[in-house]
Amino acid sequence: MIRAFAPILAAGLILVAQPARADDIADAIAEAQKAYAAGDLSGAKQSLDVASQLLAQRSADGLAKFLPPVPPGWTAGETETDAAAAAMFGGGLIARREYSKGSAEVTVQIITQSPIIAQMGAMFSSAQMLGAMGKVFRHQGRTAVLTKEGTIQLMSGGTLVMIEGSGSEADKRAFLNAIDLAAIEKAGG
Repeated sequence: MIRAFAPILAAGLILVAQPARADDIADAIAEAQKAYAAGDLSGAKQSLDVASQLLAQRSADGLAKFLPPVPPGWTAGETETDAAAAAMFGGGLIARREYSKGSAEVTVQIITQSPIIAQMGAMFSSAQMLGAMGKVFRHQGRTAVLTKEGTIQLMSGGTLVMIEGSGSEADKRAFLNAIDLAAIEKAGG
């Protein structure tokens, strides 16, 4: 009877004997814990910094799902997600994609968890300040602005949406319409 189960037992032992593969984030946290326990504060900090960066990258990748799909007749470049790219905005997460149709180009950026959001929040709470930037309008119950340079900017919760490029205002508004702002807010942005 034991011989009949021997292959099954052997397979089970092989599965049990092999540790489950942790992801890079868990590995970096475990390395930080080891370093901390050994009194290596510098090593612990470095491993936690790596874990933090990996978490930011994964969060930025998740942010990309909120970018608009490619409309009929348009083409799109690769989606760019990078926590480091948001450094020019003071940190945070950014997802970005360029779309083109003939000579028209539109770039959509979604930025969240950035200190610039707090700074811009004051501006978006003042219609007069926005009016000095360009043409103010309402979109899905939120205030937006079409700047004098032709960029649409909209704050949605803790997220800044920017749509720019050589495309027409109608093109940019169509891209804005394709963004699920409620879903971004629900996800914590």
